[in-house]
Amino acid sequence: GTFDNVISGSGQVVKSGDEMLTLSGANSYTGGTTISGGTLVASNVEALGSGDVTDNATLELNTGGNFDNAISGSGQVVKSGDDALTLSGNNSYTGGTLISDGTLVASNVEALGSGDVTNDAVLELNTGGDFDNAISGSGQVVKSGDKTLTLSGANSYTGGTTISGGTLVASNVEALGSGDITDNATLELNTGGDFDNAISGSGQVVKSGDETLTLSGTNTYTGGTTISGGTLIATHVNALGTGAIDNRASLLLDASGQFAVTDLTTESGGNTEIGAGSTLQATTLTQKSDSTLTINLNSNTADPVIHAASQVSLAGTLDITGVGDVLDSDPASTDDLDTFTLIASDKTIAGDFEKLTVAGMDADLADFITVDGRIDDTGKQYELTTALTWYADRDDAVTDAHGTFNLTNADGSFAVNTVLENVDATLDPDSATGWDGTSLIKQGAGTLILNAENTYTVGTTISGGTLVATNVDALGSGDVTDDATLELNTGGTFDNAISGSGQVVKSGDKMLTLSGTNSYSGGTLISGGTLVATNVDALGSGDVTDDATLELNTGGTFDNAISGSGQVVKSGDDTLTLSGSNTYTGGTIISGGTLVASNVEALGTGDVTNDAVLELNTGGDFDNAISGSGQVVKSGDETLTLSGTNSYTDGTLISGGTLVATNLEALGTGDVTNNATLELNTGGTFDNAISGSGQVVKSGDDALTLSGSNTYTGGTTIS
Repeated sequence: GTFDNVISGSGQVVKSGDEMLTLSGANSYTGGTTISGGTLVASNVEALGSGDVTDNATLELNTGGNFDNAISGSGQVVKSGDDALTLSGNNSYTGGTLISDGTLVASNVEALGSGDVTNDAVLELNTGGDFDNAISGSGQVVKSGDKTLTLSGANSYTGGTTISGGTLVASNVEALGSGDITDNATLELNTGGDFDNAISGSGQVVKSGDETLTLSGTNTYTGGTTISGGTLIATHVNALGTGAIDNRASLLLDASGQFAVTDLTTESGGNTEIGAGSTLQATTLTQKSDSTLTINLNSNTADPVIHAASQVSLAGTLDITGVGDVLDSDPASTDDLDTFTLIASDKTIAGDFEKLTVAGMDADLADFITVDGRIDDTGKQYELTTALTWYADRDDAVTDAHGTFNLTNADGSFAVNTVLENVDATLDPDSATGWDGTSLIKQGAGTLILNAENTYTVGTTISGGTLVATNVDALGSGDVTDDATLELNTGGTFDNAISGSGQVVKSGDKMLTLSGTNSYSGGTLISGGTLVATNVDALGSGDVTDDATLELNTGGTFDNAISGSGQVVKSGDDTLTLSGSNTYTGGTIISGGTLVASNVEALGTGDVTNDAVLELNTGGDFDNAISGSGQVVKSGDETLTLSGTNSYTDGTLISGGTLVATNLEALGTGDVTNNATLELNTGGTFDNAISGSGQVVKSGDDALTLSGSNTYTGGTTIS
């Protein structure tokens, strides 16, 4: 009920029992309030006097004004009614806060205790510091006041966020819930991940911290964007609003279309990158000394990439990537060098870039292409001209043609879409390079990516870094000398012979067959898809790290050590022996022919699915589980123990030595042909039929029953 008597004095008020009681008087008692049960409703800010409140049930504040009594206890606080109520105490209650109506203002970060907040109305945070209470509900959060407040909880409220003053810092991408943001002051995003809340308002956005953050929303805020740390990626053309951009760290504009901003300034040490297919419309463009502007070219690159109407001021470094994607793809073309307009201005461009790089390399060192960047004769455009040195002679270029790709930057990559064909017939006889016009050399620590179906014929040499082939014809028709890393990210049949001290990597999801007789020694890494070897020399002489699928469709002895989390498949009709001590964990499938294990570790540690023939020519303890429709053969003179619980169905043949079964299921469910020694070291009922010329030995302490109709002739020993 409602208790409206005025309470004064130095004593304490205790609310007990399960019912709801409302205190409506303007009370002045000083001894504090304890809520031990039910709900105590205060209908004005003086209802609970001036003492502390110990809330171990529910305190409901249905009033407005400033409530500064300290609240502790295990109970919940409920804000009801239409008024705006401020909690200004340093509160420690733990039962959480429910805002069902009106506005609840927290004037310090401890005002709402330590529990979760369910906000179905308005929560106003007029304070600074770190607010880590989790906020849920359908309500809105308002940041007011001049201070800097950090929201660090994983919040799920849906009513949106309004920043009316100071700075609101989000330290994770869920901190601002899922609603829209009205930013009329400063929103600081000190986090990584994908932030897709729509941002509007007159305020600014600041990206801080070391992480990479993606803005993917359609944003209309006008106060500008500052990137002070980490990387900010804009994947929508409106992601950065319409204001000025001050980039002191890393900015990537990566959307198909045109970004429109007022001013873009890249400070010293900053990097602004225009992604492939993106363009920029700005009022001014300023690149300061020691800054970098990176432009990614591709087949959809528009002229110009950047248009700045009022002013362009250049300094620092221009880095060009994707050049190989846009070079003339017709090797028979006799056109001039490819030319791109990178920057255009309505007024004369001030300054110039101090350095031109290609994929992070100094352009002067990237001698596999001819590159020239300059301001044109009008002074209003910055143009780039480029061509592959492979075809330099066709254009009567000053640079002599050659087939060496020397990528010195370990972190850089260069992709070539142009078809590389033999040019020996068109080479200048006076060329000083000595190149034969029919072979390719990859040098340096960087990565060269060949995307075209190339037709050069005399071979490929990899002396440094990584050469990536994205189709089986990418390396032409000649042999490959791999003294670094050859990555085959493709499917099909690769029949070029591979030699050298380097490694071969199979990447991507497709199935690739190596059919050559290869002698490379640096090992093989299977990171994706399936790599098929059609002869035992296909993978060279090094170890194999199998993290996907290795298929051996061949016969002979394969002694390369196999490790990794992947699977091994034996296919085809031939007999293949695995003789290495292998540690792969993804299991073994025998789909055809015979797979011979010449030691107990040959099949790694995973299960074996045997749908053909598994021959165990070894001794020791073989504990891999064997299933499938195939047969198991024990050969050789040694003693082999099968200790797994096996379910293979096509029977067991013992042609030599001793086969020990340590459980009734070790030999699967099929018949046993025993032409040597079968030792049963187990108990129970063994009902597999046993035939053959060999003997049966019963060992161990258990009682074993033979219930089959057996025809073996070599006798029985009960030891």
